Amino acid sequence: MEELKLYHKVWTILLVLLIMLALTIVFLVPITQGKNSSHWIWNWFLLLFSGSVFLWGLYVVLRERLFHQPALIITEDKVIVNNKKEYRFADIDHFTLIDYPGLYTSTAVICIHYKRSVEIKKMSEAKGMDRIYRKMNVAMMNAQDSIQVTNLTMKPRQLCNLLNKRLKKMSAIPQTFKSVYEF
Repeated sequence: MEELKLYHKVWTILLVLLIMLALTIVFLVPITQGKNSSHWIWNWFLLLFSGSVFLWGLYVVLRERLFHQPALIITEDKVIVNNKKEYRFADIDHFTLIDYPGLYTSTAVICIHYKRSVEIKKMSEAKGMDRIYRKMNVAMMNAQDSIQVTNLTMKPRQLCNLLNKRLKKMSAIPQTFKSVYEF
């Protein structure tokens, strides 16, 4: 099986960049001209917010397009998210898709349902905020981990089906060699 690399849709990120740049300029004008001085804290807050969202979007575009770091990599034995977090197919029972409707767009999330033994191990090893995050995810979507898949180059339903197919193929391969470190 070949490695599949998915990126965020460029036009969506560029649209957000354009809107945030326009808002940054709009919030910068009253600060530089001294107008509306009674709302200077609010103007600075909005300027920092829109400027930081603009910088985040610029970072995503540069990271993905110029440095060729995809948002999601699917290999034959694992899923890698933002070159940081890895989910091994050997630990996963199945994937489900949840679509949260919004006012203008919806947010699609692929839930990762671990095998029972792995689920218990991950929850017991989690500390602090990670433990709170996992408990919140279990309460909201009945899964400890999830992958946000909105605005990727593949549709969320197709991606979820592909992940389940790869998982099925992976589980069909006999596990003759076990790692020394697995119990």
